[in-house]
Amino acid sequence: MLLRFTLLTGLLLTGLMQRQAQAAFPTLYLKPVVLKQIYAPTTITSAGDGSGRLFVCDQPGKIHIIQGGMLLPTPFLNIASASNTPPNNGPGPVLSVGTNYSERGLLGLTFHPNYNKKDINHQPLPGFGKFYLNYNKAYVAGVDPPPPVADHTPNCVTIIAEFQVSASNPNVADPASERRLLVFTQPQSNHNGGQVEFGPDGYLYFGCGDGGQQEDNNVGHTGGSGAKPTDALGNGQDKTRYLGKIHRIDPLDPDGAGPLTYSIPTDNPFFNDLTPGLKKEIYAYGLRNPWRFSFDKRPGGTNRLFCGDVGGNRVEEVDIIVAGGNYGWRYKEGLEFPLFSSNAAAASPPGTNMTLPQADLDALVDPIAVYAHTNIPVGDPPTLLPKLGLSITGGFIYRGAAIPALQGKYVFGDYGTTSGASNGRMMGLEETAPLSGVFTLTQALPLLGTNPIVGQRIYCLGEDESGEIYVGLKTTAGVLALDAGMPAGGVYKIVAAIPGASGTATLEPSKDNTMFAEVANNSNAQGQRIYAGNTASSNPRRGLLAFDLTGLPSGTTTVDSASLQLTVEFGFGDPTPMSLFRLNVDWGEGTSFANPTGGTGVAATPNDATWTHRFFSTQTWTTPGGDYVPAATATTDVGTSGARTWSGVQLTADVQNWVGTPATNFGWILLGDEANAQTAKRIYSGEASTASVRPKLTVNHTAYSAPPATPFESWLTTYFPSNVPGQFVDPEGDNDGDGVKNQIEYAYGFSPIVFNASSDFSTGQTPAAGGATDLTVTFRRDSAATDLTYQLQTSTDLTTWTTIAQSVGGAAATGLNGGSIISDNTLSGTVKLVTAKQTLVAGANDRKFVRLRVDRQ
Repeated sequence: MLLRFTLLTGLLLTGLMQRQAQAAFPTLYLKPVVLKQIYAPTTITSAGDGSGRLFVCDQPGKIHIIQGGMLLPTPFLNIASASNTPPNNGPGPVLSVGTNYSERGLLGLTFHPNYNKKDINHQPLPGFGKFYLNYNKAYVAGVDPPPPVADHTPNCVTIIAEFQVSASNPNVADPASERRLLVFTQPQSNHNGGQVEFGPDGYLYFGCGDGGQQEDNNVGHTGGSGAKPTDALGNGQDKTRYLGKIHRIDPLDPDGAGPLTYSIPTDNPFFNDLTPGLKKEIYAYGLRNPWRFSFDKRPGGTNRLFCGDVGGNRVEEVDIIVAGGNYGWRYKEGLEFPLFSSNAAAASPPGTNMTLPQADLDALVDPIAVYAHTNIPVGDPPTLLPKLGLSITGGFIYRGAAIPALQGKYVFGDYGTTSGASNGRMMGLEETAPLSGVFTLTQALPLLGTNPIVGQRIYCLGEDESGEIYVGLKTTAGVLALDAGMPAGGVYKIVAAIPGASGTATLEPSKDNTMFAEVANNSNAQGQRIYAGNTASSNPRRGLLAFDLTGLPSGTTTVDSASLQLTVEFGFGDPTPMSLFRLNVDWGEGTSFANPTGGTGVAATPNDATWTHRFFSTQTWTTPGGDYVPAATATTDVGTSGARTWSGVQLTADVQNWVGTPATNFGWILLGDEANAQTAKRIYSGEASTASVRPKLTVNHTAYSAPPATPFESWLTTYFPSNVPGQFVDPEGDNDGDGVKNQIEYAYGFSPIVFNASSDFSTGQTPAAGGATDLTVTFRRDSAATDLTYQLQTSTDLTTWTTIAQSVGGAAATGLNGGSIISDNTLSGTVKLVTAKQTLVAGANDRKFVRLRVDRQ
C-alpha cells in the first residue's frame, strides 16, 4: 500500500476620491497552523516546486518546513549562532539573540524561480535548487568591509547570501553551500529591512532600512555625526549607500569564477548614472525601513510592488514601488514633511533650513495609504488621520482561490497598537478602480475574535504556492522570550469564516449634540433637535451623533449593510447636500438644554461638546469644529422637511470597524452647506418626544463561526490531544507497534495508539469463465476522511500502474479500467469495507502486483 500526502472600515485616499461599487472585505478567521514551536517568524513562503511545503524563517537563525500541516522536526537549515541558548543554537553565522527585543537575525528567504525546473533534456536550469537569505551577522574588523565613513564601529553586518538544497534530501539544505553575494554594514541595531523576493522579471529584490537611530541621523548616517544637523542628507537619500533602499540584482554568479558574485541589470534606473560611488543596484530609495514588500505577480495580478515602509514616531505608510522612485525619507514621513524641513506647514520639531527644490518635491512618490500612530500627542497634525498602529508589517494582494470575496484586495498588518507593544491589527486596501492608484483603507479586517488581535504581535505575512495568505504572530516581545515555557511564535492561515444567522438591529443614538460656531461655548446636548448647515447670517452649525453597537457580538458579526435615517423638522430653501464624516476622537453630551428649538444653543455644561471643546471645558478639539476624517462617509440631499437616508459602502465600513474595535467608535459629525447662507436644517434628535422621528441607524448583520477542523486535524486531536497545533506526528511511525504506519492508520480509520490485529487488506483469486481468473481485493476506507483519494491499482512490472477502483472525497467506490465494485459496506461507524474485482484474461499475465494508493489533499 502507498499512502501519499499531497501536501472595511475607514477611508483614506491619495489623490481625488472616486466612488466605485466595491465589495466589503469578507469575514475571516485566523486558523492556527503551527503554535508554540517557533520563536519569531520573520518570513513565510513556498519553494514553488509543487510540494505544498511552507518554509518559515525563525529569527534566531533556523528555517523550518511545514508539511502536511505539521512542523518537521529537522530544520531545513540551521545557521543560528552557537552562542544562543540550546536548543536555539547552531553552527551558523547569524548573530546571537536573546530574550530581549531585537530587529536583527534571520530576516528573509526566497527561492529562485528555477528552483525545481529543468530543460527539455532534463538538465537543471540556472538557479536550480538555489535559495537566498537576508540575515545579520556580527561585524568583524579587518574581515568585513569597513563602514562608508569612519565615524563609528558598525553594530552588525547585513548578508545577502545564496544557498543550495541538498542533492539527496529535498527537506534539508547544504549549510556549506553558502555563497555571499553582498555584505554591507549597519551603523545601529535597528532598521535592517530584511525582505528578499524575486520579481516577475526574474531578478532578486531586497530591502534595506536606513541603518537605525531616530530620523536617519547620528553616526553612520550621511551628514549626521552625533548632532542633528538640519541639512543632513541621511542614508535614505544618499545613493552612494545601500541603506534606505530597495535593490535589484541578478543573483546568479555571472561566470562562476568571481570576483563579481552577481550582476546588475542594465535597465536598473541608475545603471548609467556616473555619480562616483553610486550604487547601481538601487531600484528605489528614500525609504525608512521597508520591512516587508510583495509583488502582485500571480495570475490575474498587476505585477506591481507593494511595500509597507515603517514610519518614525507618527505615521505609517503603504507604497507602490516604481523604478527610480524617491519616497521622501528623511525629508518626508507619509504625506508630510516633519523632519528639519521648512517645507513643513506644521513640522514637529519645527522646520528649519532644509527647503527642498520644487522639482525634488514634485518628484517624490506619495504613498497609497497612511495612518497615524496610536500614541501621537493631541495637537500633532497626524491626529487628523486614523490612529491605528505603531509599525507597519506589510502584506500581499490576495490571488488565491479559496476566498473569492478577497480576490484582488491587499491584506496587511501592523505590529501592535499599544506601546510596548502587542495587539497587532489586520487591515486591508482595495483599489477603487483597476489600476487607478486610489485605494480605500479598511482599518480593521472583520475577523472572528478581536481585531486588533489581543496579546499578539504581527511579525510577517506570507503566501503558499496557491496564493493563500498566512500570518506570523508572536505573543512576547523578546526574540527568545517564552510564553508559558514554550516558544511564543505561531503561524496562522487566513481562511473564510462560515456565515450563520442573519438579523437586523435598529438603534437610536447613544449621544448627540450640536456645536455653534458664533457662540463657541454653547451646546444643546439634551435638546430635541440637532442642527447642521449655515444660518441666514452665515453662522455654521454642526451635528454630532454616536450609536452604541456593543449589542452586536464583537468578533463574530459582519455588517452586511447599514443606513442612517434622520428626520428634518425644518430647513431653508432648496435641497442641499449634507455629509457624514467619521470622527477621530471622542466627545461629550452633557446636560445643556435649549428647547423648544435651541437655534443658538445655551451655555455648555461640564463635558458638553462645543465648537472649541470635545469635553467642556477641559479637552479641546485639535481643529475647532471637530476632528474628523476629511473624506465623507456618505452624502444625501436634504430638503425642508421629512426623512432622509444616508447609506453606502463607507457607512457600512464605518459601522463594521466600530463593531470590531469599539474603542474607535466616536460616531459621525454632520456637515451641511457651509459656503452659502440659509442652508441650515433642524433635525430631530435622540431626545425627540416622538420616537418615530428620532435618528435611526439600521444595521443588517450576519453571525459567523470558525470553519470546522479538517478530518486529519480531527484525527490528530482525537488521538494526540496533548499535542500543540502543528506538532509533528511521524507519518512513517508506528506508535502502537501493530506494523501499520500512522498515515495508513488514518486512511483505514484506525486508532494509531491501539494495536490492530489485522488491516483487513486482502486479495483472492477464483476461476472465471473461459479460463480467466477473477482477482478480488478488499480494503478499508474511511468515508469521513474527505481529504483522501483512494486508488486501487494493479501492475505487471511495478512501474506502470492502472487504477481499477477509486473513492474520492468520501464518496462510494467506483470501478475503472475493467475493475468493478462487488461491495462497499459499512464496517463500523464511518469506516467502509470495499471489495473490488478485476477479471484477468487467461494467458494475458503470469503475475499481477496490487497496491492501494491514497493521496491527501
